[in-house]
Amino acid sequence: MHANLLIENATIVTMNPRRDILTNASLAIAGERIADIGSPTAMRERYSNAERIDGQGKVVLPGLVNCHTHLAMSVQKGITMAVPDGLYRVMWPVERSLTPEDCYVGALAGAAEALKGGTTCAVDHYFYMEEVAKATTQLGLRGVLGHTIMSRLGPIVGEQELEEGIDFVRRWKGRHPLVIPWLAPHATDTVKKDWLLKLRQVASDEGVGLHLHVAQSSKERKYVGEQFGMGCVEYLNDIGFLGADVLAAHCIFIDDHEMDLLVESGTHPLYCPMGHALHGRPQRAWELMQRGAKVLIATDCVCSNNVMDLVGELHIAGASQKQLTGDLRAMPALKILEAVTVDAAEAIGMGGKLGSIAPGFLADLVVLDFEGLHTAPNYSLLDNIIYCCTGRDVDTVIVNGQVVVRGGKLTTADEAELVARVEKTGRALMRRALGKEDDLAWLWRSSFGKEL
Repeated sequence: MHANLLIENATIVTMNPRRDILTNASLAIAGERIADIGSPTAMRERYSNAERIDGQGKVVLPGLVNCHTHLAMSVQKGITMAVPDGLYRVMWPVERSLTPEDCYVGALAGAAEALKGGTTCAVDHYFYMEEVAKATTQLGLRGVLGHTIMSRLGPIVGEQELEEGIDFVRRWKGRHPLVIPWLAPHATDTVKKDWLLKLRQVASDEGVGLHLHVAQSSKERKYVGEQFGMGCVEYLNDIGFLGADVLAAHCIFIDDHEMDLLVESGTHPLYCPMGHALHGRPQRAWELMQRGAKVLIATDCVCSNNVMDLVGELHIAGASQKQLTGDLRAMPALKILEAVTVDAAEAIGMGGKLGSIAPGFLADLVVLDFEGLHTAPNYSLLDNIIYCCTGRDVDTVIVNGQVVVRGGKLTTADEAELVARVEKTGRALMRRALGKEDDLAWLWRSSFGKEL
């Protein structure tokens, strides 16, 4: 049997149905798939011609799936930090000045940071999605990609966005192994009912999923309540929108009845630990899980989180839910890891292909360096992965069988060049936005205090 890559002498967290953890094991990759797992001696004899990666002192995980983000917003990093109603007062006014080039450069930076933070697949929702797809495929990041659709309130609205969102799905279905196109209506208060119904039907007809924001703000909850006399989740359920093919970001401003509707419908609530904590209102994620909801974990965008470090996000999930519930047993390490591997893979329609390490699965893998002081002594591996590691411990990342991060460095882009490019592009965007939006001048003076 042929293999082109061999990871040797590693600890392998398989996330298989038995949740086996293999010590001093080797893993062979042939093309885009995992070919074999076995003892180092036998594997070296069997695959003597394969390129070798030394896994001594390292832990191999299935590639992590970031279930809700906006990669291209890297050109706007941190602009809504600690700003009340920052989505409406800052983010949308800035986004009115976006160009396709901004989104391409932002997505390059976001995808690069995501890969270095352990993400091998990002579920992305943004404008100019064609440019995002161009960036993610260039860097080698797998993406579940949807073009943002808004009919009201937002920075880019109109029938043309509805049609582009649908056309994007049809253009990209089966076109590239790293792109899974989905439909991406923005939220319950920004997309009118007949559009939501149309998108629900198109999703069913095309066999793709739906990714949107649900009950992310009190303003959204108030609008839906005034218009339809019910909560955001209840409204989506009432019109027949919910289902196992729906990823619902945030689900913060919901009541107990709506939590039960998420469970009954199989809809996946998306928990963004850092963003929720920084805004002072976390999702009741552990309670949702206890009720039977299929909660997944994500970073959201760098406007509210500031980093695309999914490995580092995981300990915040555990800590925040323990604090919220007062239960030290809330959100155990295994459950957190499941939410970004096997459970996430199932939710994006890639169950049996991603999320576990087993022969025949796609070779999306993350290798963590476990030889640092902060991971020693290693008494409880899963707890150490969740509570000791961050993206700085990511040594190697493999997507679809290709090494895209090696020794903590990107192999598919020049990092220094990318830093300079996103800095230049972001500042040019802010200059344009400040020139158009008088209401933004206060933000730059009060929060940043330097010239663009």
